Amino acid sequence: MSDRPEPLPYPFASADCLALAPRYAALRDAPMPRVRLPYGEDAWLVTGYADARAVLADPRFSLKAGADRDQPRVRPLSTGGVGLLSTDGTEHARLRGVVARHFGARRVERLRDRVAEIAEDLLDRLEETGPPGDLVQGFAFPLAITLICDLLGVPDGDHRRIRQWLDGILARTVTAEDLTDRSAAFGAYLAELVELRRRAPGDDLLTVLVRAHDEEGRLTYEELFGLSAELLSAGFVTTYHQISNFCYLLLRRPEWLSRLRDRPAGIPAAVEELLRYVPMPNGLTFPRYATRDVEVGGVLVRAGEPVLVDMSAANRDPAAFPDPETLLPDRAPEAAHLSFGHGPHFCVGARLARLELQVALESLLIRMPGLKLAVSDDELRWKTEAMLRGLHELPVNW
Repeated sequence: MSDRPEPLPYPFASADCLALAPRYAALRDAPMPRVRLPYGEDAWLVTGYADARAVLADPRFSLKAGADRDQPRVRPLSTGGVGLLSTDGTEHARLRGVVARHFGARRVERLRDRVAEIAEDLLDRLEETGPPGDLVQGFAFPLAITLICDLLGVPDGDHRRIRQWLDGILARTVTAEDLTDRSAAFGAYLAELVELRRRAPGDDLLTVLVRAHDEEGRLTYEELFGLSAELLSAGFVTTYHQISNFCYLLLRRPEWLSRLRDRPAGIPAAVEELLRYVPMPNGLTFPRYATRDVEVGGVLVRAGEPVLVDMSAANRDPAAFPDPETLLPDRAPEAAHLSFGHGPHFCVGARLARLELQVALESLLIRMPGLKLAVSDDELRWKTEAMLRGLHELPVNW
């Protein structure tokens, strides 16, 4: 067991937006470090794969316990609410049970044709107006948000303003006042949707949530809003960033594009490797608080101390993934990546995200065999102000 080390400034900076900071390599063989974010209390940082899985699955580490704490964070205000990302144990299982069956394997697979239809329509529009075209604004974003809004029953005309709210809410640089205003506007919008579904129920997930509160008593009013907000935001923000990130990496590796175009059956495995390789969070943290003393990574985490699990770093752990800094399309890892988490809080929409990523790549490869970057790397604008890594735009020719 080690003594409390001096905390390191966190998040670690990286010159390449899709690379891990060099500091992670130096931490591999050292005891688990403590880190200090711009706001909140100091925390332990888990970067190793085995320790990450252990913490994520251990009921002695609680997300809910941070509700009344000065949580480590990159912004002045912490995000509150009652949802899947702020509950544990039986409470979490109850909330998850309301929506989990709607993201089961059979239901998600039945959406494959719908995802392909959306993708084909978007590629039709790109071909009509280009080349060049923008894969972020013209493909990745509308694909992801159209699908989740279809599932929830959100009107098509609201896509742009939902994105504006959430891009602001998920910005690292947003002021406390702006964050409060955006969150209030988004909350008021969700209240309007709830009332709409009360008056006019539909065949959608928001209607399921409203009934779970109004008729079945399975959700409180706060939980109804918490789940609605999480499903709508998490249902498209991460996915649209990853579609464009994946496309960028593939466009820099023409040999990958050729192999996957010639052998589309390899796309699911390539998606898993890209999920492992691409780091997503950039300051988006969900601290877990120890409810009793627990030994992790060679140190004693005392009851009441927060732990941050850096899943991007765990996905590059050489103890779990040989040659982890190399992107290998045919990698057959013995370990599963942690991009969707692990344990009770494993992403409820993981199957849907995988389906979207697979269909997006397959549609692009088939429709646009000559796809290539339309600008040089140094002309691309990365979202350094955001909590998720991604591009403002991805100009391409075909």
